[in-house]
Amino acid sequence: MKPRVLLLFLLLPLAAPAAETLDLTLQKAIQLALAKNFRIKISEFDPKIAKARQKSASGKFDPTLEASYTYDRNENELRTLDTGLNDATVTAGDPSPDLFALQSGQEFDTSITGLLPWGMTYDIGPSLSIDTDSQRNPQFTSYNSFFGVTVAQPLLRNFGTDVNLADIRIARANRAISQWQLRQAVIDVVTDTIAVYAELFFSIENLEVEKRSRALAAQLLADNLKRAEIGVMSDLDVMQARSDLASREERVIVAQRAVFDNENFLKQLVTDEISRILQTRLQITPPELPDTAPPDRTRDFARAFEIRPDYRQALLDIQKRQITVVFTRNQALPRLDLTASFGVNGIDTELASSFERTAGNGNRNLSGNLGAIFSLPVPNRTAVGNLEASKLEALRSLVDLKRLEQAIFVEADNAAGQIDTTRKRIEATRVAREFAQLTLDAAQARLASGTTTTFEVLQFQRDLATAEANEYRAKADFIRAVAFYARLTGATLERNRIILE
Repeated sequence: MKPRVLLLFLLLPLAAPAAETLDLTLQKAIQLALAKNFRIKISEFDPKIAKARQKSASGKFDPTLEASYTYDRNENELRTLDTGLNDATVTAGDPSPDLFALQSGQEFDTSITGLLPWGMTYDIGPSLSIDTDSQRNPQFTSYNSFFGVTVAQPLLRNFGTDVNLADIRIARANRAISQWQLRQAVIDVVTDTIAVYAELFFSIENLEVEKRSRALAAQLLADNLKRAEIGVMSDLDVMQARSDLASREERVIVAQRAVFDNENFLKQLVTDEISRILQTRLQITPPELPDTAPPDRTRDFARAFEIRPDYRQALLDIQKRQITVVFTRNQALPRLDLTASFGVNGIDTELASSFERTAGNGNRNLSGNLGAIFSLPVPNRTAVGNLEASKLEALRSLVDLKRLEQAIFVEADNAAGQIDTTRKRIEATRVAREFAQLTLDAAQARLASGTTTTFEVLQFQRDLATAEANEYRAKADFIRAVAFYARLTGATLERNRIILE
């Protein structure tokens, strides 16, 4: 069994799936994120759902066709007063037609009911009643056909388009909010893609910096060992070089882990793979530094209030709150409805004649009524409480809008400052890196001549590695700062030439 187990372990690496390599530029990464990112795919459902809910809210004014059928039957036991029969001769359950009466009826009713935008409800339609009475001789059947209209018009509560169209207007606002939410999701994904791409770029370059630093430490150790062999280098210098090499090996391991982590973060943004995502490796092209002028705060901040999604959503939320205030104010009023009905009917012993009477031009079988309904809960705490709550919620939305306006100014100004700062850092770190390289070269020459120590050379090597990393860090931070400023001013889509349908 052991040889088989050994063979199995030898074959496992051969059976492992081959890693795929995805070559990326920053622009391609953004395009893939727009096409495959799950966050965007989820957000794309929101406008569709909001559109369906708007259609559902509009359905309250759809006419409703109703139809019903009713059958009733009544049996009554009768006792005659003058039949010449004693009570003893009348037995319970006698099927004699003189002792029982059977009445039955059928009713067919159809109507179209509905609600109009100003609050009126209507009920229009015909009905037919058929009554049969077996007590009469011959058996009597009557047909009563009817066609009528019933309406009810609120005069206070539920009156007007502001109340009856409130649900539709709120649904329309929710649809607009969902479109801004989709825009926000796209902006966030694009910004995150740029930021993670820049971070991956830094991680890769930092890994190379750490590898070069490790190579310098390894070369110094090798040189020190040779010098120690000929007696011109102390054991302490050799131990310092060994210790520093081990420390830099650890930094390489940490830098390698950062590359893997940032690769996974970027793959999560630009692919829709589930299990195969871990077998994909990324090969990225170093991003170019954004060619951007210093931020124009006055212009960009004004533009932010026009196109920043969260601000537009806040305005729409206030609009919804105002609609709710109007609705709840109306619901706090007493109910006063005018009701009216009008109809024509035709009664006859024949069905056709009944219809003719109903439809006849000279029909005088008219019916109608006019009335009013009044009601008011006392002390009406539910409606009054809802009105107070809606007013307070509207005021809270206004205060929250002011908070957001303040945050836009502060956050966008800080982001603009980061652009200026990181731009200057790039130049400063470049100069620092050049001088660190010159300093190290001089120290290595002095070490060769025996006028400096290994400790100083190791320190200058670390300073060079730090300076190189700082330069790459400044470049990555500049790319991120430009992306964050675009998001905070709502200009991400315009800057990346993205058009939402």
